[in-house]
Amino acid sequence: MRTKLKLIALLVWLAILSPVAASAQTSRSLYVGLVSITPSNTPVLAGVDGGYFKKQGLEVKPLVLSGSSTALAAMLSGEVQMISIAGSGLINASLAGRDAVMMAGTVNFAPYELIVSKEIKRLEDLKGKRLGIARFGGSADFLARWGLEKNGLRPGKDVVILQTGGNPERLAAVSQGAIQATLLEQAFAHQAKKMGLRSLMDYSTIGLDYQHQGMGTTKSFIEKNHEVALRFLKGMMEGIQRLKNDRAFGFKVIERHLRISDADVIQSAYDYYVPKIDAVPYANLKGMKFLLDTIAESNPKAKKAKPEDFVNTSLLQEIESSGFVKQISGR
Repeated sequence: MRTKLKLIALLVWLAILSPVAASAQTSRSLYVGLVSITPSNTPVLAGVDGGYFKKQGLEVKPLVLSGSSTALAAMLSGEVQMISIAGSGLINASLAGRDAVMMAGTVNFAPYELIVSKEIKRLEDLKGKRLGIARFGGSADFLARWGLEKNGLRPGKDVVILQTGGNPERLAAVSQGAIQATLLEQAFAHQAKKMGLRSLMDYSTIGLDYQHQGMGTTKSFIEKNHEVALRFLKGMMEGIQRLKNDRAFGFKVIERHLRISDADVIQSAYDYYVPKIDAVPYANLKGMKFLLDTIAESNPKAKKAKPEDFVNTSLLQEIESSGFVKQISGR
C-alpha cells in the first residue's frame, strides 16, 4: 500500500511538470518506472516531452523510483509495465526465476565516476570507510564492488557499503561527510568535482563493455501486448532522433528531469550521453556477457546462461525491417 501511495504521489508530481497536454486523446496508458533522477532516462523523457508516445497512441506516465530493485518489484507486482533497469539487476532477477527481459539498451556503457571526499587521495585510503550506493543489486552497487575488488579491497569488509539513495542523495551524503565515497553518474559527478570533491575512477574510460541501463519489461507483457511494446519503442526511438538533432530540446528535457538550471551541467550531460545513444537502441550483448561472467563468480546459474537469454531483440528487429528508422530520420 505504501509503495502504491508513493507511486501515485510521484505520478502527480511528474504530471504537473509535464509540458505535454494531459487532455490529448490516447488509447492506452503505460506506467514506466525510471530508476533515480539521471540523464540516462532522457530517451523515455524525450518521447514524453516531444509527444512521440502520444503519436503512437500511448499515454506514457513516468514514475521516478529509487534503484533497480525497487523498480523491479514494482514491475513484477504490476504497478508499472516497463522500467529502466540495470543490466546486472535484470540478470540477477531472471536467474532467480523472475519474469524479466530487456527490450532495449539505453546506456550501453558505464557512466559512473568514483567520487570521494577531499581527504581521500588513493583507493587504498578507502579501507575502513563508507561507500554509498542506491540499492543493493543495482548498477552502482555492482560497479562499486567490482572496482573495489579489482583494487584489492573487499566490499563489506574493507569498505562498508550503504544504501544511500539516488544520485542527489549520494552527492549530498558524500559532500556532508556522511559517507566518504560513492559512485555518481556523469552529471552529478560533474557537480561534485565543481564542489571540490575528487574523482578516483572514471568507469566510462577504462574500456569496459557494460550494459548500464536498458528498458525492461516481462516476457508475458510482450506476449500479451506485442503491438503496445512496438509502439512504445517507436515513440522512444523518435524521441532519441529529436534529442540528437535538437540540442535546445535535449537541454530542456535534461533540465526538467534533473531539476537544475546550471547551463554548464546541462550541456555537459547532453554532450556526454546523447551522442552515445544508438538510433536503434539494441542492448549491448558484450556488456551483458561481462555482467554474466562477473555474476558467475558468486552464482553458478550464470555459468550456463547466455546474454541472449535476457534480451529480446525481435521487437527492434521488427521495427528496423519495417522502414520506421528511415521514416523518422528522413533518409
